[in-house]
Amino acid sequence: MTDRIVVACSAGVDPAAAVEHFAVDHEVLALVVDLGGRSREVDAVRDRMRAAGAVDAVVVDAKTEYADRYVVAAVRANAGGPGRPLVPALRLPIVADHLVRTARQLGAVAVAHLTSAPDEVALTTTIAGHDPDLRVLPVPTAVVPAGGTEHDVWGRVVTEPDLEDPWAAVEPADWARTADVSAQPDTEPDEVTVTFEHGVPVALDGQRFPVLRLLRELDALAGRHGVGRHDLVVDLLDGRKARRVAETPGATALVAAHQDLERITLEREVLRCKQGVDREWAELVDEGRWASGLRRALDAFIEETQRHVSGDVRLRLHGGVASVTGRRSEQSLFDFELAGAPATGSVSFASARARPTRTATRRDRAN
Repeated sequence: MTDRIVVACSAGVDPAAAVEHFAVDHEVLALVVDLGGRSREVDAVRDRMRAAGAVDAVVVDAKTEYADRYVVAAVRANAGGPGRPLVPALRLPIVADHLVRTARQLGAVAVAHLTSAPDEVALTTTIAGHDPDLRVLPVPTAVVPAGGTEHDVWGRVVTEPDLEDPWAAVEPADWARTADVSAQPDTEPDEVTVTFEHGVPVALDGQRFPVLRLLRELDALAGRHGVGRHDLVVDLLDGRKARRVAETPGATALVAAHQDLERITLEREVLRCKQGVDREWAELVDEGRWASGLRRALDAFIEETQRHVSGDVRLRLHGGVASVTGRRSEQSLFDFELAGAPATGSVSFASARARPTRTATRRDRAN
């Protein structure tokens, strides 16, 4: 009897060669996890997998789950900013989760993931956290989908073949979700106010939205101003260096707003410690260690810090930058009387040193 395998494929890529490769020795069941790709791309990749030899193709609409669980977690950890866009790393845990679920339901013995940016180490590590006995099949280099326009609600990875050269300039046409600000110098800036409750974005300009809708609205607005372009050389786990070009307009704006709100609502020591936790959290996700005990422990710390991260942040979007122009919070530790007081005076060092704790304790008691 031919072994059954489940092969997940990212929308926006051509899976034909890889499916044909696996179909020689396996019964291939195709899985498309829809994380915000265009509907026509989702339908196209499903049809191509069937045409290439998959016995069936399943589409899972996971956009809301992705936004509510993974996007929120990344924003609260201030992940995805400059230097670490988490594209396509953030989507890998939810794809792995649905791969394992589908494999169990259909009695498959192994899984694989077709993407133009394959990371077998990260996928195998993530799968192991869900099912340590499930095999992950490597995708031969010869059948890895080339090019494409992989994207989800968090961001988009640019995978044009000529960008493998770190000296090659990104062509204007390669960007899809961010405008070229140099081509529209007279564009007027936009201002938008983002509201957070316990670190979760809940409203734009006072209008409440689910996280998925909010991210899409902000993505379109920030993208018009060229916010969120990333062109990096990164170190892979196998020792190679690789170029990563991505765009995350909405995510970049959200993280900038959330990070600024933390500065006014978290105590200095908590803020300093969390900055290190945020870096570690992003590294874990980037390396495929979502299922690790350390990530769960870091999440517990982050959850505690978000108790008071509620309020409004005003963003100015212009010239490729999302800059904060104002913030306010009922949980603020900003003391207007102390902030405006002269530096001189008879306050003892002990009293001055106790100010942050005194202010935070009063805030906590008021809540």
